[in-house]
Parts: sequence; structure tokens; C-alpha cells
Amino acid sequence: MSFNYSSIIDESLSPDDPLFWSRPTPIDCNPVRIVGIFLCVASFVGIVCNGALLYGFVRYKQLRSPSNIFVMFIAGIGFFASCTILPLTGTSSIYCQWLYQRAGCQFSALVAFLYGCSSSYLLCGVSLSRCYIIVRPFKAKDVTARKCVIISVVAILIAFIWTILPLVGWNEYTMEGARTSCCINWYDRRFSYVSYLFFLFIVVYLIPLIILITANTITVQGLKRMHSKIERGIQTALNARRIAMERRIVKSIIITTCGFIFTWTPYAITFFVSAFRGKDYALPPLTTFLCACFAKTSVIWIPILYISTSTQYSFHFINQQSFEQNVSADRANTVVANGPRLSRKINGLPANDGANGD
Repeated sequence: MSFNYSSIIDESLSPDDPLFWSRPTPIDCNPVRIVGIFLCVASFVGIVCNGALLYGFVRYKQLRSPSNIFVMFIAGIGFFASCTILPLTGTSSIYCQWLYQRAGCQFSALVAFLYGCSSSYLLCGVSLSRCYIIVRPFKAKDVTARKCVIISVVAILIAFIWTILPLVGWNEYTMEGARTSCCINWYDRRFSYVSYLFFLFIVVYLIPLIILITANTITVQGLKRMHSKIERGIQTALNARRIAMERRIVKSIIITTCGFIFTWTPYAITFFVSAFRGKDYALPPLTTFLCACFAKTSVIWIPILYISTSTQYSFHFINQQSFEQNVSADRANTVVANGPRLSRKINGLPANDGANGD
């Protein structure tokens, strides 16, 4: 099914005209409003989940392992995205028109693509670090938290460069067909616009996807070979307990990675296909709108999947929190129970009530 975007794109209006940014959505407002409400709820969930991840990494040093450094940066960017792009798109969708003019559109689109680009590179960092540890276990100490911090910062800077290019003339940030969210201009057929889309698809989606699949496949195969050797009584670089722990970590990474790929793949394919078919035979605006919003919800799926599958996080954060609460409750009960005795001692009275002559 195709859609002629020429019917809803008013080429007589310039982006410099405020009316360009305040036009209502050309599609049925009811599904757009429903998506807007969902995005507002997702914003709250994203703030809570990403905030919980950040708190756990800051509060407990044991969680700040080299591989988790990448997840910590993903949670940080996800927290910022949950506070910005989801509320902007959600509230605009509820009102069925973009509410924040050109500056808000450019900011929203930039943050959305920065999160998507950064997350793809940081997930590659997670997978490659675990792959290196499994393939070269005797050099596992080379993978340090400091090096992972440097790699994470470099990955985010590279992603920022890619996302800043539309602001300096290579493509542009504009409203999507539904006019309640913003993205790259994918319906303009000029070479500079199409070339940027092709560049994004290769550098931000396809190459990271190949790296993720290859690295995780090598890691899983390496763990299987080690486990097989142990079952046959052959000594390996990692003992059975360490292999079991690595398998749990890799499982959590793979599930989190699959969640990211699952949320972003429909949007990547949608705008890639639409760009090369042109605005006269593009996909319907509701389709691209739903795919774009689904991609933006990756800010909640990534932390939810990681928290639910990471036994390391559950042990150090959830169990530790319960332990500390129990300890605090025991201390409070002890203070309450010893309160009368302490007050009697302070007043110079016998500690035992039965010692009184009254």
C-alpha cells in the first residue's frame, strides 16, 4: 500500500513560516491521540526504569563492571530521552498538531536520533567486550571500566556528529506525515537528502546489526565449547561456575539487544523504503508515525529487559535494597524496645519496672 505525500505537503509554506509547524494532522486524530497517551505513560515509565538503573550503578560499585559501563551510558541517555522526546511527541499527538514550533522539532528529532545512534554503538560495545573476555579469557583484565568509559564517550560523540549533520545542511529535521512528531526528511528526493538516509541506514543500523549478530554468535559458541570441554573433563580457562555466570550475562545482553533491534527495525525499514520510493509513492503517514513512536519507546524496553534478565543487577540492587530495609527496620524496633530502659537510665531510675517500690 502506498500513499501520495504531495496531497498533504504544502510546498508553498516555508519552514520559516510559523504556520508550517502548527498545521493539524492530516490523518484520523483518534489513533494519534491514543498513541499520544501511550507515549506520555511511556515517558513516566522510562524515567522510573532508567532512573532506577542509574541509581543502581551509582549506588553500588559492584555493578560498575566494564560491560555495565555501556549499559549505564544507555540508561543515562534514555533517562534524558524519556524527559524530552516522549513528552514532546506525546502531548503534540494528544492535541493532534505539533506544539513546539521549529526549535522544538529540531531538538526532539536530534535527541531521538542521538539516542538511537548512541544505543546501537553502545550495545556493540557491550557485545564486543563480552566477546573479547570469552575468546581471550587470559587477557580479560585488559577490559577495564576506564577503557569502557572512554569508548562510550567516543561512541556518543560519533553519534552526536551524525545527528548534528542535518542542522548544518546535510538533510534536515522536519515533521513527519502525521505532523505530531519530527524526524529526518525522508520524502525529499534531492541527492543530499537521499544520500544522508542511505548513510544512516548503513552506518547506524546495518553495520552495528552485523557487529551485534557476529559478536554474540561468537560469544555463545565460545561458551558452548568451554562447557562441552568441562563435561568431558578437559580443563578450560574458565571454571564451570564462571561459565554459568558468563552465560547469564550474555543471555541478558542478547535479550536487551534483541529488544533494541525489534523496536528500531520497523522504523529503519519504513523510512528507508519510503525514501527510495519518493513522496508520491511512500507508505501511509499513520504507518510511519506508528513505527517512529514504537522506535522511540525503546527508551523503556531496553531498561525493562535488562532489569528483568540481569541476575547481577537483581542481586546487587533489589536484594540489597531489601536487606538494607530489613536492617533499618530491625534497628528501629530495637530503638523502640530499648527506649523506656534508656530513658530510665538517663533519669537515674532503675531499668527494671519491677524494681520500683510503688
